[in-house]
Amino acid sequence: MNSSLKYSTLAAWPLAICRALEAHGYDPASLLTDCDLDREALVQNPDGRVDIRLMTRFWDQVRQQTRDEAFGLKVADYALPLHFRALGLLMHTADSLEDALLKIGRYAAMVSNSVTIRVEQTPASLAFCIDPIAGVPISTMAIDSFFATLMRFASQLGARSPLVAQVELLRPRPAEPASWERYFEAPVIFSASQNALWFRRGQLKHGLLMGDERMAAYNESVVQAYVAGLDAATFGQQVKRLLLAQLEAGEPAIGSVASQLNLTERSLRRRLREEGLSYRELLQQSRMEMAEYYLRHTTLSVTDIALRSGFADASNFARAFTRWFSQSPTEFRKTQLPH
Repeated sequence: MNSSLKYSTLAAWPLAICRALEAHGYDPASLLTDCDLDREALVQNPDGRVDIRLMTRFWDQVRQQTRDEAFGLKVADYALPLHFRALGLLMHTADSLEDALLKIGRYAAMVSNSVTIRVEQTPASLAFCIDPIAGVPISTMAIDSFFATLMRFASQLGARSPLVAQVELLRPRPAEPASWERYFEAPVIFSASQNALWFRRGQLKHGLLMGDERMAAYNESVVQAYVAGLDAATFGQQVKRLLLAQLEAGEPAIGSVASQLNLTERSLRRRLREEGLSYRELLQQSRMEMAEYYLRHTTLSVTDIALRSGFADASNFARAFTRWFSQSPTEFRKTQLPH
């Protein structure tokens, strides 16, 4: 999918993978070279970013070398809060473990802006939900690793077991699912409708955090500045990123999108007007970009693509697509076939 955004992840991730590989008897040097990654450069610039395409290629190489679908879970043992720089420090100085996890959700783009991370709350549970963005390659092992790292962070900071109530993963059921069930000590649902890690809120009341208000404020300002500088994304681009990640689950309300950007609905509308945009326009653009991607790169039926793109039926989708591209979806797909 065409986009001016550069999707990336924090350098801490490939470094954690390298430590995990070495601990299990593998040499990461050749894998790094194959993926155009320079370990020394990553070490020297731990706040740096890695293009998500290279990162996903690296995960694929790890899977091939280890022949272990669950290796992402092992990587969590080699990722520490302080490896995530100011975000890790912000966790340590939070008022509570629950507050620390909410901070991670709020500033998740620092870890990776290649997905959208939502935090859902019920009286008994707190869930981290990872929404893929159409056209942005994300390894299933990266999802596993992030969830496992979140659980490990919480445990290291004093959360009590059993910590996780349930895990939902979009990935198909692996040959040996027991590895996931053992790690999370909870039911794991594969081929689920979303990626979600459900924490038991009662277990998050315990913790060994500093609760230093002054240090927390300073660390949060550092994190905010870092996230604000990512890609120098306009509000229009940020809204489109969220829409592309969530459209398949239904049309997101502007109030929900505004909340995810830490804005009121009124403020978001004003920011978009300043950029000469409207929410409805961005929603339509996102639908068309998603449809174009699926028509170019998948064999999904036109009806399936219509539903995934937020249309009620194939006929409404076909009319909208034809107005946008001056071709019907079927005609457009034919032009993408090799001659």
